[in-house]
Amino acid sequence: MIYNLKLIAANTIFALLLVFVMSACKRTESSLGFNDDMSGDNSRAEFVSDDAENIGNAAMMGQSGFRVEDNFIGQCASVFNDTINNIVTIDFGTVNCVGADGRTRRGKIIINYTGHYFETGSIKNFSFQDFYVNDNHVEGTRVVTNEGLNAAGHFHWTIVSGITITKTDGIVLTWNRTGEREMLAGQGTDSVWDDQYSITGIAIGTRNGNNYSAEITSPLIRSMSCHYINSGVILIIPASHAPVTIDFGNGTCDAQATVTSNGHSHTVTLH
Repeated sequence: MIYNLKLIAANTIFALLLVFVMSACKRTESSLGFNDDMSGDNSRAEFVSDDAENIGNAAMMGQSGFRVEDNFIGQCASVFNDTINNIVTIDFGTVNCVGADGRTRRGKIIINYTGHYFETGSIKNFSFQDFYVNDNHVEGTRVVTNEGLNAAGHFHWTIVSGITITKTDGIVLTWNRTGEREMLAGQGTDSVWDDQYSITGIAIGTRNGNNYSAEITSPLIRSMSCHYINSGVILIIPASHAPVTIDFGNGTCDAQATVTSNGHSHTVTLH
């Protein structure tokens, strides 16, 4: 039960994290006067990758053949767990189904696994088969590896994602990310409210051949007792625009972030 609660907490963190970052990017670029394609693409690809893991983790806590009834996807998918070969298949069918989050999905998410989330050395390899989100075609992989306890005695996981999204308008996005999540506090307790995570990583991507990069230059810290990112900095470098930094503060639990580009800074409110 503790493992399941902790896993749900981690899923919540990363789902909310993407909402905050996407909100900041849109407000940032609108106010600074440049196009939001690159950072929007980065957020979109990161969402799809994290969303697949969230769905997979929720499904793996269920039972084979049952409908998935989860906040991420509603009752759209059936789950099949091949315990002999350690493969979980989440099948949304061939017709779009609207999930509880309002997004449509069809196709399959396939997970090859070696153990549960908190098992040292366990690996989950996520892939896609004819998978679409809001009619955008998703291909690629995401590999999550439990690296055990680090020098500080904290569980940590490495995450490597390589995603290609073909949008409904024909634009092709590629996105490759490497990163790490570390559980800073709350390890082994029966409560999720004392949990705290650190998220780091870098990403590179293309939009029809135009390059961009994104990097967490100061770890993003998120406590489950707060609805917002507590601290950390993201640097976004579009191919043809000045770099933008999004600074989430020094640890105070609030909805504010400071955005800076070309020497100009302003505060945005995250939702």
